[in-house]
Amino acid sequence: MDIWTLDSDDETIEQIIDLFRSSLGAAQAAEIVHPETVSALRVWCNAEFKRIHPREPDRRLTPQQEIMEGLRHSKWWPFWEALEKDQEVRWTGTKSATYFVVDPTPTFEPPDAKERRGPVGMYIELRRHTGKTFWTHIGQVRPLEESSE
Repeated sequence: MDIWTLDSDDETIEQIIDLFRSSLGAAQAAEIVHPETVSALRVWCNAEFKRIHPREPDRRLTPQQEIMEGLRHSKWWPFWEALEKDQEVRWTGTKSATYFVVDPTPTFEPPDAKERRGPVGMYIELRRHTGKTFWTHIGQVRPLEESSE
């Protein structure tokens, strides 16, 4: 897939990709786009972003730095940076319940890291109303008032 603009400006293309990327979650939640298609589109968005912003050949990022770079491009980055202890948040794993942040500092190595089969990432600990805690990818944490996504 190619994006063509009137002036072939990389900045305009980057804005289109950011808009596209930020709407993928809503499209999946509304069941407009199949989850596999969303994954393929995210891969394409990342590849297109890398095409526009090629890395310097001598500068190699660690896996943790790559994860951080990916998170920084999310519209949720300011929210994740401002998380506070005991802040009430939504977890995208459910639509009805709210959770509390145990510690606002995310980690690459949650205690159950060896048991996880999913992608490597930044994890944060949340507490249920019952007091039981669990670790989830920070990308699944949303503001309490943002219940539509």
